[in-house]
This record gives sequence, C-alpha cells and structure tokens, in this order.
Amino acid sequence: MNSIDKIFLGGECKLMNKRNKFFNTFYRGIFYAVAASILIFGDVFNMEETFLYDNIPGYKISFSDEGVDVFNEDYKEIDVANDLSFYETGQKDVKGEVVDFSKLTDIAALRKNFYIVDKKTLMTKDYFDVNKFLNTDLKIKKNGDFPKVLIFHTHSHEMFADSNPNDIFEGIVGAGERLKEKLEEKGIKCIHNTDRFDVVDGKVKIMGAYERMEPTVRKILADNPSIEVVIDLHRDGIDESKKLVKTINGKPTAQIMFFNGICRIVKDGKLEETDGLSNPHVPVNLAFSFNMQAKAKQMFPGFSRGIYLNAYRYSLHMAPKSTLIEMGAQNNTKEEIFNAVDLLAEVIAKVIT
Repeated sequence: MNSIDKIFLGGECKLMNKRNKFFNTFYRGIFYAVAASILIFGDVFNMEETFLYDNIPGYKISFSDEGVDVFNEDYKEIDVANDLSFYETGQKDVKGEVVDFSKLTDIAALRKNFYIVDKKTLMTKDYFDVNKFLNTDLKIKKNGDFPKVLIFHTHSHEMFADSNPNDIFEGIVGAGERLKEKLEEKGIKCIHNTDRFDVVDGKVKIMGAYERMEPTVRKILADNPSIEVVIDLHRDGIDESKKLVKTINGKPTAQIMFFNGICRIVKDGKLEETDGLSNPHVPVNLAFSFNMQAKAKQMFPGFSRGIYLNAYRYSLHMAPKSTLIEMGAQNNTKEEIFNAVDLLAEVIAKVIT
C-alpha cells in the first residue's frame, strides 16, 4: 500500500468514525425522545378505547386508513369496558335483590352500586338525583294498536362466537328481531329497523355510522309519532380471557350493560358541556337506564353489569326514553344472547307498562 493510499484510507476512516458517532448520537436521541413520550403521554397509546374485532367470525379488520376508525365525527366512542368490576360472572341462580333506594341518595353509594364512569366525564348531584329518577313517568300511553318501541342497530355487523357472518340475523340484528317478538308477545308493538349504517359499499365502516343512522331514525319517529321508546342495541367487545355469562333460571345467559352519554366532558379539570353535541333528553335518558338497572337487579341479579357513563351523545338525543344497550360480547353464543333478550324484554316491559 503506497503512502497516498494510506493517507486516503486514514482520512476515510476518520470520516466514517465521525459519521458513526453522529448517527449513534442521532438514534440515541430518537430512542430517548420516544421513551420520554411514552412515559409522559402514555395515555395516548392506551388501547382501552378500541374495538376488539380480531376474534369475530368473518371480520379481520385492521386499524388502517381503510379499516375501523374508533373515533367518529360526532363523538369519541368507547365500546370496550375494561373495568374488571364489570365481569360479575357466576354459575348459580340467585333470588331477586332488594334495592334500598334511600341509601342511593348519596352519590358515592349510587356510583358504587349502579355506575361505572368513564374517565372523560363525572357524576354530579344535579344530574344524578335518585328521587327524580324514581318520580319520572316512564310508562307508555295505551292509545291503540300503534308502535311504541323502535329497535335499531348503529353497528349492525356485530356478531357472536357461533354466528354465521354471512347472516346478519345471527348477530346483533337477530337479537333485535327476537326482542321485538318478545315485546310484542307482551302487547308492546315494535318497529325493528335492520338498515346497515356501519356498512358502506359492502364494507364495514364504523366511521360516520351514527351520522348515517340519524336521518333514518328521525324519519321513523316522524312517521310514527306513537313511538315513545328508542333502543339502540349493540354487542360489546371485551378481553377474550373474560366471558359475560351467568346462569339464570337454569339457562346460560349473556350479561347486558346499559349505556349513557351525558354530553359533559372533563377539560382542564373542569366539567363542561360537549361542544355541538347537546341532548335535551339527558335527564329522562338517565332516569330510564336507572329504572331498568334497578328492575334488572330486583328481577335477575347479576344479569346487568351496570350502567356505563361516557361524555358524548351517541344515539340518545332523538327521544326522551332512549337507551343504548350492550348485549353480551363477541365470545358469547347465540343461545346465551337470546336467553338474555328474553330477560331484557321482561325488564323493559316492567318499566314501561
């Protein structure tokens, strides 16, 4: 090797060493920045607010630009309740629970016994007055053979463990049809809308489902002014290690959950109204779910997991007696779901007739 080569290679080695040091410093800086972000902003990466579709037959949906988007233009939604207190599973029949309403005037006791509150909102005494709930008239009018209840599904694609994914009547839509039948057996005429608001061009698209749903529901209500009760029936998504089932009256029965959006969100430590998402019916919405939860406790303890409160509006602003109900989860069987529907029909009938 001649002297010129040595000089050239020596200079190149020095240059490479400088480059290596630069890139080592650069990548180390990125690593520390990412680590610090995770520590400081860990909530940003919290996957509690996701839909668990991976184990649903026929649905392998990724969180990509063309897949499921958890957040909707109208609200931010949590479909999955990860609080372990929801999983009140058991295998024995139990007698009706005695609900002492006098003890529920204390808001802490009320929350403990009836509610799970999402971190985005708060319970306050002005909205959660048990005496007001109990004195709210929730009975439907008996004025002829007209429809009194509307059942629909903002998320019609939701299926169960043994559903045929090609038949929507084996999923949550089938549960809605059975609920209609069971209520009509009790003399409560229903309309069951089976439109697919979460399917666009043949593909599941949750983004915008609530916006697509609203014009249809409003038209049904305008065309049928006798309707007093509006039920948006869903199926929850949970950790596969859990199962929402309880033996009631000797039958394996999926557990349900009542759901309220109260249009109040915590911002900078203060509770504020949600911008552009008003709902004049929140007081009656809350009274309705409270009375159904109380009746479920009295009739079928353990059947309902409770009432989940979130900050946004969902589908509850179009009629006073509106409710969103989660029927079991993706790993419940159709048998467990349909057994639950039969009990739900009894609870609803007790509250509204």
